[in-house]
Amino acid sequence: PLMSLKQPQGQKLLTNVSVVKLKKNGGKFEIAAYPNMVMAWRNGVEKDVSEVLQIDRVYKDVEKGEYAKTKDLEKAFGTHDQEAICLEILRTGELQLSEKERSAQQEALMKEICTIIAE
Repeated sequence: PLMSLKQPQGQKLLTNVSVVKLKKNGGKFEIAAYPNMVMAWRNGVEKDVSEVLQIDRVYKDVEKGEYAKTKDLEKAFGTHDQEAICLEILRTGELQLSEKERSAQQEALMKEICTIIAE
């Protein structure tokens, strides 16, 4: 008998993604955004939402690639309009920073502190 060759399951690493999370009415919702663009959008620097979001769909879990169910969106947001919900999550959700973004922020903060101390 022929032996079947077992291949490892492909794993997609999310390297260039910032996740914005929002818990609402018992549900957890996430959107996938480009790193640095969420803060630029929130600060009014970036106006075009399509430059911020990687895809205008609401996820249950970005990492697993699971989209949120329509009934869950209806229950939590009172609508299933993906774009409107993405905007709400973008405005009020918690931004999960990537390791690079965190270290860049820490470095900027450290420089700022050093400048203040040196003056």
